[in-house]
Amino acid sequence: MSPEVKAVGDRLRGAIDNHSLSVEQVGQKIGLSSSQLYDRMKYGNLKLQEAVVLSQLLDIDLAWLAMGYEEIPNLEGIVTKFIELYQTKPETVESLLTTIDWLWFEERYRGNK
Repeated sequence: MSPEVKAVGDRLRGAIDNHSLSVEQVGQKIGLSSSQLYDRMKYGNLKLQEAVVLSQLLDIDLAWLAMGYEEIPNLEGIVTKFIELYQTKPETVESLLTTIDWLWFEERYRGNK
């Protein structure tokens, strides 16, 4: 099993642990037995439909569940600055966000070859 796949299970376990529902309750709501859900948490072998339902049920981001992401220090301040800048220079913000997307894609998909 790859570390990326196992990490999906670890994120799922953390999301369930941080939620008010038990593993049994979550399993019932998405149509899995407790043992099936524990298997998903251990191995990260989620089906797409299960991941979508889990993200809605647990109020988590589907992209985070699938790929994870690290917290960005001072993210709130950065977002506030982007919002302020967007009021006067929306094209600048859109250009910056496009560049960030491109850099992220390069790092994630081309940098790992």
